[in-house]
Amino acid sequence: MIIKKNKIFYLLIVLILAAGIFLRFWKLGSIPPGIQYDEAYNGINAIQANETGDYKLFYQENTGREGFHMDVIAIFIKLFGVSNYSLRIANAMWGSLTLIGFYFLLRELRLSKLSVLLGVFMLSFSFWHLDFSRTAFRAIMVPMVIVWSLYFLLKALHCKNKRKGYLFFLIAGACLGFGIYTYIAFRVAPLIFILFGLAYASFEKNWLKKNWSVMIFFIATSILCALPILIYFYFHSNDFWSRADAVSIFNSAKISPIKAFLKSLIYHLRAFFVDGDPNPRHNYDNQPLIPAGWMAFLALGFIIATKEIVENIVKKIKFKKINAKSIFRPSGLFYPSVIAQSIFWVMLIPGALSIEGIPHSLRIIGMIPGVFILCILPMEYILKIYRKMRDSSDISLQKTGTNLTLTFVLGLTMVIIASGFFQAYVYFDLWANDLRTASGFERKLYLMGLLIKEMDVHKNNYIITAYNTAIYADRKTSSLKTVEFIAYPKIKNYLFYHPLDGINNINCDDAQIIFQESDQWLRNQYRDKCPGMHTDKYSYTKGKYVFFVMLSQKE
Repeated sequence: MIIKKNKIFYLLIVLILAAGIFLRFWKLGSIPPGIQYDEAYNGINAIQANETGDYKLFYQENTGREGFHMDVIAIFIKLFGVSNYSLRIANAMWGSLTLIGFYFLLRELRLSKLSVLLGVFMLSFSFWHLDFSRTAFRAIMVPMVIVWSLYFLLKALHCKNKRKGYLFFLIAGACLGFGIYTYIAFRVAPLIFILFGLAYASFEKNWLKKNWSVMIFFIATSILCALPILIYFYFHSNDFWSRADAVSIFNSAKISPIKAFLKSLIYHLRAFFVDGDPNPRHNYDNQPLIPAGWMAFLALGFIIATKEIVENIVKKIKFKKINAKSIFRPSGLFYPSVIAQSIFWVMLIPGALSIEGIPHSLRIIGMIPGVFILCILPMEYILKIYRKMRDSSDISLQKTGTNLTLTFVLGLTMVIIASGFFQAYVYFDLWANDLRTASGFERKLYLMGLLIKEMDVHKNNYIITAYNTAIYADRKTSSLKTVEFIAYPKIKNYLFYHPLDGINNINCDDAQIIFQESDQWLRNQYRDKCPGMHTDKYSYTKGKYVFFVMLSQKE
């Protein structure tokens, strides 16, 4: 074993986990540099839940969203007030719990200590996972639930104590059932457990026959945990299907569903090696989902996993013909390979069945645990070769071969580490300071919300929006959700108007008018309407973002 001392291993894993958790919380209040519409909507729902005490299973607005994430956000808003930090702290927490769960899962898969360290390191520094651990989208909970459900299931299967085994099955089932409260893509995740269960029952002779009761217990626990929202969906079936239907390959007007599926599948697979998600909120400059230094690991890991699965199935069939009464033991990489491949293909389904904005790294976020298990399988294979050389009776091979292998392993480890550090640099420097990122996270509207939050409230307060802004009938709310969230609670005192509508409807008595767009002609029209007002200019980011505010003259 390359890492022999437990103290060194535990010290390194603590350092890696600490670094990963630190990256998920560091500068969370300023990076990403704004608040995107969907994030803001989640925050507004959380604020409303706090105001009304109605914490919902499902929020129907904004195409519909499972409510658990918003309800947790509501707790942090109640504790820390309205800010982008309180909006996103839940995501940083889910991402951090995923890192910890991934460590325990890799250990339960009986992988080497070096592979565990490298796997957790890759996940900790992955731009893909880091990004969604710092934005207020509920999807980040999907990989968290998958890793913890699998960990406790494996823990139950490996447990010799029957009472403890039932406890682990209970926790695993509860985790799996809880997944339906997270994000729409999780709905296919039970297939992972079905595939793994079939593989396990096939290779562990008579296991299912002897343990059918615990499997029923596991399934019943999952269903019982999911029952409240399942009942909700039974009575509100449109909420279950509406978002999926909106982006489905079956709703593509330009190409047939089969062509749309193949196109989406190819786009999502090539996202790992060629062009990644084009959305600047999800990615930087269309980079692949994993860095160049890790691509060979993923490709080789996929080949190794496929080889392990096929070889073990063939060997079992041959073994059964010769030794029908004996038990065939699969190789040590068989179950990790089954789990990795199952996660990869099952959690690719939500992406492959959608045609909007492809490749879409958020919809396939559940693939993350499988991808990084595949990435460390090549290291396991190399270590397997190393052990054979180390235990060889050929002294020359033992000495020369092990030294070369160790040098090779060290080189690969350096590549993995360097690529991981570069991912952190891309996120916190290149991506965070890119103008496309600022635009994607509605930086201008975020600053407008901060401005409103800082302004005194007048008797009559107005926001003059852009022409294409949607305004509700009561004029108390609009499509400027970023402004509404960050400017809470002062935003309650404002009315929204389109530019020309406002001229005919505003009251000039003790008025304050904030303009979304910088338009001199428009401000002149309002000055003619209310001649007693003066104009203040507010500039942000060295003049990149400018707002004008008209105020009634104080007597």
